Amino acid sequence: MENIRSQRLVYTKNEMECKNNYSRVREIERILNEHEPINSFDEKLFRVLVEKIRVVSLVEVEFVLKIGVVVREIL
Repeated sequence: MENIRSQRLVYTKNEMECKNNYSRVREIERILNEHEPINSFDEKLFRVLVEKIRVVSLVEVEFVLKIGVVVREIL
């Protein structure tokens, strides 16, 4: 019985993380929809969205957004 409770707790935690990630993505969508179409680099928008940049390797970087989402880019 204890195993079922611990499994349910893990499931509930994962479910909450998924909902939280979904709301974070919606927040990005809201921010982007408030701006005009982006044709070139927008420093103001970049600063609003990006918390930090991590260099993973010589050819790979990660953009850590302020809402917690990580976007990986291969150069």
